[in-house]
Amino acid sequence: MKIAAFALTVLALLSGEATAAPAAPGETEKITIDARGPLALVEVTRTVAPLPSETTGGPGGEALVDLALPDGGALVALEVRDGGRWRAVEPASEGTRAAEVYRGESAARGVTAANEPYDEDATHRLRLVRGAAHRSEPFTVRYRFAVLPTAAHGRLLVRFPAAPERLPPAADVTLKLRAAADAEIAGVRTDLAPSGGTAVGHVSTRGGWQVAWTPRDRPARDAAPLEARLAMAPLSPAETAVAFLARHRAGEPIEPPGSVLFLVDRSRSVGLPGLSVERDLVRAVIEALPPSTRFDALFFARATKRLFPMSRPATREAIESFENEMVPDRLQNGTDLPAALRDAGALLRREATTFAPRAWLVLVTDGALGDDATGAALDRALGSLPGLDLALAALTIRPVDDEPAGARAREALSALVAARGGVARELRANEVGDAVPALLEDLRRGGDLGAVRLVSDGKERQLSERLPPGDAIGGVVVLKGRPPRKVELAATARGQRVAVAPPAVHLEPEWLHPFIADAHPGPRLLNVPSLLVLVEPVLHARVADDTVRGSMDRMMIRNVLSLAYMPRARACYLNRTAATAALRDLTGKVRLAIDLGRGEVERATIESSTLDNPDIERCLTESAFEIEVPRAMRSDAPVTAVLNMNFRPRTPDKKADVDLGAVGDQIDLVIEEMERREAARAPSSTAPLR
Repeated sequence: MKIAAFALTVLALLSGEATAAPAAPGETEKITIDARGPLALVEVTRTVAPLPSETTGGPGGEALVDLALPDGGALVALEVRDGGRWRAVEPASEGTRAAEVYRGESAARGVTAANEPYDEDATHRLRLVRGAAHRSEPFTVRYRFAVLPTAAHGRLLVRFPAAPERLPPAADVTLKLRAAADAEIAGVRTDLAPSGGTAVGHVSTRGGWQVAWTPRDRPARDAAPLEARLAMAPLSPAETAVAFLARHRAGEPIEPPGSVLFLVDRSRSVGLPGLSVERDLVRAVIEALPPSTRFDALFFARATKRLFPMSRPATREAIESFENEMVPDRLQNGTDLPAALRDAGALLRREATTFAPRAWLVLVTDGALGDDATGAALDRALGSLPGLDLALAALTIRPVDDEPAGARAREALSALVAARGGVARELRANEVGDAVPALLEDLRRGGDLGAVRLVSDGKERQLSERLPPGDAIGGVVVLKGRPPRKVELAATARGQRVAVAPPAVHLEPEWLHPFIADAHPGPRLLNVPSLLVLVEPVLHARVADDTVRGSMDRMMIRNVLSLAYMPRARACYLNRTAATAALRDLTGKVRLAIDLGRGEVERATIESSTLDNPDIERCLTESAFEIEVPRAMRSDAPVTAVLNMNFRPRTPDKKADVDLGAVGDQIDLVIEEMERREAARAPSSTAPLR
């Protein structure tokens, strides 16, 4: 679940020229970060001086400051010091009229609301005005927000952006942790006690900075690959908010295996750019492995072809042999990944002594797998591999300007990887060089966890298709009813279910409510004689999506089928034998459906036929895979072309000796080619006697 990022901006209004309010002289921010369960609860206290007056140069009575929260942060509360107490700025009952109320009230107090441009990182603007008797006094502001930490290299961290002010104050930071091995504040590391502790630091807010900590892992004998943290808060008697943080605890890296089998997609949907990326990707993987590694490759489209008679060391000559196969004229229509996996499984079982005890299977494809490809079906196709410890890498390649692979393909490949152990990655053409070392390291550390889900009282909710080693995902979900009795996070590792049920931290609803999707942050307003405060969400203009979406004209498909396929279909009919009167006068109708996608013929099926001739019907379907269809880039949506063909011995309204022109020449060429192929396939014993 993706959490919308929030950034808080604190601003004040000034009559005359308005600029960002400076911090009070000698003041610093006080930032307290409490890592509690899956959340980091942050409280910031700072003092803001009123802006100078344009006319007198003295305090103008208003403060204007921009602040930005970390990505994924959600504003919880904001308070302003008023005398000896804190006054909370609550959500405005006026809604969209809150800004008008503020401007009217500030004008009544002799203050003109400033009109300053927003900083690009700001998402809220805070405006403050004091009463006339204390107009020159500085403002003390305290605000709280919650943020879901991210993970990198086995550590949890919270990144703070640079303060958008021209002269921002420094910050004294206090970080409170539980069950953490160490802490880092703006690059300064501190060791902690086994139970956790508190780390302090002093940072400059002029640039971005971060806090990070390493969770203390359980002993190896008790360690599970999935670590979970939970927090709950009742929103109402009918709803409960649950915050979660799931982290994949990476295992110790193991040495690469001695053998690797590549399964490379050479269907037409890959296209020329994708073919080049596949070649570079396989070469990068080979070169990143030890020189003694042996490899082999299976190329697949509708059929499968092996590169070598047996696996070979990764010599320069062997790599060149692979690259010589990655040429455009090897591309074919159709993608049958299940058949390719069956052939790969058969090869691994047949040559188990060569690939055992450990091997990698690296699948390289463009993700155009068809709607019938599921993770379970692909896993069954590969089959059991007794005595072989196999890890699988499913790598989907895409051109830079192409859209992502379809959801079904991603789910199928992620499920296959979860069942076998390994990694599933989608790579762009410009990411191959940097991505290969990282994905191989993830493969050595045990691969991804698949199907991460939240289970509450037996009911499951999918959170993520996969979770790479060392990474973490977090979010907030709403469950119906009161807090559940048991909540756990579950995932799939090498086909086995792993689950953890940590004790949940109980929080106040205010900490979780801002994360809920339908809880859109609105304005906040405080209007009392001594203080006038407005907090407005900042709405930034969205950048338009300039990605060009592909499309294909209906006439283009019609012309391709008329000029490229129909001559082949007529050749299938004309090439029949005339051994009997029934064959000579064969008449019938055929309804053929051809599925097209990403520039290839994916499937051809006979929906209905009255010919009652399996040979002609087989020829019609096979001929569909011989044509080339136009490629609609940036569109994986399949297209189905349906042809209704009427076959009969002769056309009464045309003369028998009519000149068919170029179409007739094309039919003759097709017939001649088909006869040559049949003669080559026919055994010598069937040759006619002379």
